[in-house]
Parts: sequence; C-alpha cells; structure tokens
Amino acid sequence: MRSRPVIALIGIGMAVTGVAGLTATTAAAEDPTTTCRKALDELEETYGICTWSEQNFRGEMTVLTNFQGTDKCGNLSPTAKSAVNLSDEEHLFYRFTKCQEKNFLTSIEPWESQATFGPSAAAGSWR
Repeated sequence: MRSRPVIALIGIGMAVTGVAGLTATTAAAEDPTTTCRKALDELEETYGICTWSEQNFRGEMTVLTNFQGTDKCGNLSPTAKSAVNLSDEEHLFYRFTKCQEKNFLTSIEPWESQATFGPSAAAGSWR
C-alpha cells in the first residue's frame, strides 16, 4: 500500500508532507539522502530539502521545493529535528517561526545532511 502525500503551501515554495509515495517502512530502512532523492523525483523536482519531525531522520518527512534564489522565511509544520539538503544553496533553520536571528539554530550546507539539530532542538522556520 502506498502512502499519498498531503500538499500544502508554506511561506517559501511548496511542502509535501508524509513519505511522498514511499511506505513508512521503506523510508525508514533507506539512507535519508536516497529517501529524499526519491521523494523529489516523484515530484519531478531537481532541488529540495527534506525535513523530519524527529532526530535521525525519523517521524514525519516534509519535502520543501521551489525556493531557489529566494531568501524568504518559511514556517515548518511539523517542526524539524533533522534534514537533508539536496540543493546548491545553504539553508538556515531557526527555533520558532519568523526566522528571527536571535533564534538561529543551525545551517545545512548544499548536498549535506544533519541527523540532529541538538539534544532537544527543533526548527520552526527556515530560509
């Protein structure tokens, strides 16, 4: 049985939540970069970021696309605790919403991943 993604617009581009057509078992068993690449391929997107609601690429996965060349702030729902950046841009993550500098959490370089943002840290927004 294949999962159906839920599509919603957020501050920057488009987000697809769920496992983007992959079963939860398949998504958890694969390398997170491979899981993210498959989700982007299903959406016919070249670049994107995949975030997970739990550390170590577990929980609900959200795919963020259509952000190339923008510096707008996007809120994350659910919040993110790990991510894979399959784009050629560095992305910044913040605690809470609104991308306020005082709430900066972490950055993820192009083509990199981060299994945890901190012991109990969660990102509520990104740019």
